[in-house]
Amino acid sequence: MNNVIVLLIALSPFVLAQQAPAQPLVLKEVLERAERDNPELRAALKRWEAARKRSVSEAAPDKPRFDFERMYAPSGRTPLSGADEKSVSLTQEFPFPTTLYLRGSRASKAAGVLEQVYRAKTREILARTRTSYAMLYLSLKSRKLLDENIELMRRFAKVAESKFGAGSAGGADALKAQVELTKLLNMGVVVDEERELASAALNALMGRSAAEPLGAPLDLEPGRLEKTHSELEALALARRPELRQAALSAELSRTSLALAKSEVLPDIMLSYRSRKDPMRGRTSDAVLGLSLPLWFWKPAAMIAEASAEKEMAEAELESARFMTVADLKAAFVRVQTAQRLAESYRTSLLPQAESALTVAESGYQAGRSSFLDLLDAQRSLLSFKLEYYRYLADYEQRAAELERVIGGEL
Repeated sequence: MNNVIVLLIALSPFVLAQQAPAQPLVLKEVLERAERDNPELRAALKRWEAARKRSVSEAAPDKPRFDFERMYAPSGRTPLSGADEKSVSLTQEFPFPTTLYLRGSRASKAAGVLEQVYRAKTREILARTRTSYAMLYLSLKSRKLLDENIELMRRFAKVAESKFGAGSAGGADALKAQVELTKLLNMGVVVDEERELASAALNALMGRSAAEPLGAPLDLEPGRLEKTHSELEALALARRPELRQAALSAELSRTSLALAKSEVLPDIMLSYRSRKDPMRGRTSDAVLGLSLPLWFWKPAAMIAEASAEKEMAEAELESARFMTVADLKAAFVRVQTAQRLAESYRTSLLPQAESALTVAESGYQAGRSSFLDLLDAQRSLLSFKLEYYRYLADYEQRAAELERVIGGEL
């Protein structure tokens, strides 16, 4: 007996920990963790960092060449110990100064493009995280709502059975209640599946295993847009990463065209050599060499290619501007619509549907209305509540889309 008591005392902290409610899931903390731990974001960040390092190497000349030479060694002696002529030389090749500068500038602009790719990926991950959070909220609220309606339908079934036993109603009412109860139980299976999918997606976005437990999201409330459409459009045109990426790509294409034209200019070679031999003693030589761009069709093809890429990048920039304005308009309208619908359900439809259900239940118990009227009122209330929670989740998704378009928080 004593051993059993000791074992129960030892296991009690574990049991309490298992029964302790999970911590609430705060959206701000979820977003911070996704931005910190998401593997897609880490990969984009490292790609940008690598490009920044590459811009330094592109602006530097190639490594110099050092030659150690021994000549005219007599027969029977090695060049290292018996050579009469000894020399050392140092050679360095340089691209034309403008070419070297443009190479570094192009690499720097390429790094800027990858920076905007990283920032666009950040907004994408945060939007997906906020959407998954909203889907998890919707599934949990739907599950709770279904559980409440299942208990309500069981109560209706008992009332129908008691009325049937008293002879004041037919047996069809109890059968209808059982059918409706089965329907609600099946809806619960679908909602549970949606909860599992949303939990797995949210865990993955936060860089966690899909099976790790999550707390319940806090209640969502639709906010109000404080900025006008014109203000948001100005923000989007100034901050949207995809648009800035297109603008930097256009600059990069212009630099690439200038670099292609600069490739026609000659490369420069500088060489210095110090020599010692028995006849002339110590001497030194210096060499200045220039490359000759005789194969003109190669730089001409490079220039034509760079010109086409420049025109393509400028067209893509113009398209990105048009798409930014269109995306902003669509996201703005969707946010406003979701906010208005959620407010309408909360202040008007839901109170009316709850009152209708109360009246229908009282009327059925008193024999003034049919069981179909009661079922219809219950279905309407359930449908309205589910739609209300969908609009709350929809507002979060649309607000995330709008933040993604403007490149920052609302």
